[in-house]
Amino acid sequence: MRIGNVRILAGILFIILIGRLFYFQIIQGNFYYYVSNKNCIRLLPHEGVRGKILDRHNELIVDNRISYAISVLPQEFRQNAGTLSKLAVLLSTPTSKITKAIKKDFISSFVPIVVAKDVDKKTAFLIEENKFELPGVIVQIIPKRYYPYHDAASHLLGYVAKIDTWRITKLKDYGYKMRDIVGFGGLEEYLEHDLRAIGGGTQIQVDHRGRVQKVLGFREPLEGRDVSVTLDIKIQRIIEDAFAGRKGAAVIMEVDTGKIIALVSSPGFYPGAFTDSDQAEYVSGILRSPDSPLMNRALSGLYPVGSVFKAIVAIAALEKRKITPDKRYFCPGKLLVGAKEFKCWSTHGSQNLVEALTHSCNVYFYHLALLLGPDSLTEYALKFGLSKPTGIDLLHEVSGYIPSVVSRRMKLRKWYDGDTANFGIGQGDVLVTPLQAARLMGIIASGGKYIKPFVVRKIADQEIIPPEAAMLTLDPATLKTVIEGLKNVVNAETGTANIGWGDLRVAGKTGTAQVHTKLSHGWFAGFLPYDKPRFAFCFFLENTGPSINCVILAHQVFNKMKEENLL
Repeated sequence: MRIGNVRILAGILFIILIGRLFYFQIIQGNFYYYVSNKNCIRLLPHEGVRGKILDRHNELIVDNRISYAISVLPQEFRQNAGTLSKLAVLLSTPTSKITKAIKKDFISSFVPIVVAKDVDKKTAFLIEENKFELPGVIVQIIPKRYYPYHDAASHLLGYVAKIDTWRITKLKDYGYKMRDIVGFGGLEEYLEHDLRAIGGGTQIQVDHRGRVQKVLGFREPLEGRDVSVTLDIKIQRIIEDAFAGRKGAAVIMEVDTGKIIALVSSPGFYPGAFTDSDQAEYVSGILRSPDSPLMNRALSGLYPVGSVFKAIVAIAALEKRKITPDKRYFCPGKLLVGAKEFKCWSTHGSQNLVEALTHSCNVYFYHLALLLGPDSLTEYALKFGLSKPTGIDLLHEVSGYIPSVVSRRMKLRKWYDGDTANFGIGQGDVLVTPLQAARLMGIIASGGKYIKPFVVRKIADQEIIPPEAAMLTLDPATLKTVIEGLKNVVNAETGTANIGWGDLRVAGKTGTAQVHTKLSHGWFAGFLPYDKPRFAFCFFLENTGPSINCVILAHQVFNKMKEENLL
């Protein structure tokens, strides 16, 4: 009996269901079909504005501008010959290009597909005026990165581009999705979390002609946070102009604080090219270039430092009480170490320590290196921060390399006296970055202050407080002697960097680092003014011959800075 009642109830419910389906599909079918054609839901994304970047004087060095993009909504776009043809005419582009973009970038029927980027305002208005004849075609306003100084400070700033597979895998849990624009390299990548804008959007209901019926929902986009940096864009541009495309790097930093005033890597690149489809050939050329323009040579390039290293050797010899400043060695132009002859670049005769620094006498520093031994050389190189990153607030800084007897033994290789001699003049296995060389001079100039270079000074309204500098325990008399030698390098009549500096009051050390089968690297690192140091610096030229080229470069830069009251 109960089973019979259940069957009757189920039959009644089934009859009711059939009846309702008949009513909606047959009796009211035309009405609902009309409504479905008349109205649909459209999602209009609103891009947020990425944070701006300003220099130390609040000069905008990365900004945003309005860009118009033409997109199609797959669920509404009628990909017939008439619609495609009209859109192609308005965009002055072949229909095949539009079709290809739709196929390539399709994600879902609700996600707009960009078919034309950065169109001019006139074209955007024309398409908006013809929207009733172009169902599913919309005009989007998209903020785009703008670089007032074009390619200036490109390595420090980095660039933005469409997210890649590696990054989407790492960042999808943080709300990133395909086709998002993210930072690559420099500050754009290092401060991606702060600079990033979070997009919003409007959900609207439109009729079959695309006319808005009502707004269903709205989410406001969130702007990225502005960033202020220590860079002086005027000084940066002076240095970049002086490089004139030559390969190399330069760093200028404040001695007392570690603030980076300029950080140059040459050749550079135009960051805006990576979001401009019209510059695909330019980007491809950058990626293929043997000059590696995307590499930041200032903190990612490793090079033998040559005679700049002699400043460390001099300090080590004085601190270890191996010599006094008056200790003399005779330079006949060469020194026999074991069975091998090690040459000096000139014949200097009798030299004391200050004279040896002034003339960059290799023979004198061969003697000091052999007197100290490799362990002391390694000890003092590490004490001055070589062989480890400086800790600058940028990505992709490398450590450099300082050899040691222990590391050589771990590779089952023997250490020879010749290795020690080479070590003493910054050759052999010694590898440093231009940033490390600048910091080395900053330590000497500041009386032993072990500073950490930094670039970011403020994020939004929050001041960035750098860590307090440590102090190296160095005898003031040692530093006074070495600084006297560095002053003479530039100002003494026979100094290796004396080219007539006038009243600039520069101290520094030149270095010519030999490279197998190629031209030498040139270095000039130091500080100014020598009587009250404000800036430490390093100028480096890759495979361009002797260090005098670097000296001339630095002279040109500092004279220009003085002319513009930047010193």
